Amino acid sequence: SLTFSALLTSYLLDRSIPEWLSWVTNAALLTVPAAFLAGMLRSRLARAGLADLFRELGGLHGERLQSGLAKSLGDPALVLAYREGDGYRDVHGAALTLPADRAVAPVEREGRELGALVYDPLLDDDPELVQAVSAAAAIALDDERAQAESAATMAELRASRERLAAAGDAERRRLERNLHDEPLLRP
Repeated sequence: SLTFSALLTSYLLDRSIPEWLSWVTNAALLTVPAAFLAGMLRSRLARAGLADLFRELGGLHGERLQSGLAKSLGDPALVLAYREGDGYRDVHGAALTLPADRAVAPVEREGRELGALVYDPLLDDDPELVQAVSAAAAIALDDERAQAESAATMAELRASRERLAAAGDAERRRLERNLHDEPLLRP
């Protein structure tokens, strides 16, 4: 718009347009639609990557999940931050401070914040894509949490079975000792 304002002002004042201004205007007329189309293409390609992400979602955890999300958004510097108490940790478990120069999208599932996506703020031009990737991350993080809870429950169940078996064996040995040590009763 600045170029066109200069073009109009020049024409109104001098009734002529300098050649350099003509070149700048023509360049703008060519580059703006090209940039728009490049952005649209980037968005389309990213949306196509969502199908792959959702297909692989069950097997992605930690670094592989972060890498898949980054690929889907087209942001190799994307960070998946796990919620932990009042703060966040990265995929390696280190404490993480959310940077001010990056955009942050919460990863929520059923009203619970599971983490956050820290991504390039230029991606805010396509909020639906960011929301879709955030939803995929929420599914994966919730699945990861459910699997960890299931593993903990299974470990607890195994330990409980071992305690019951040990208690049963101890009781059996006690009964054997009592039977062995008691004098035979004769009528």
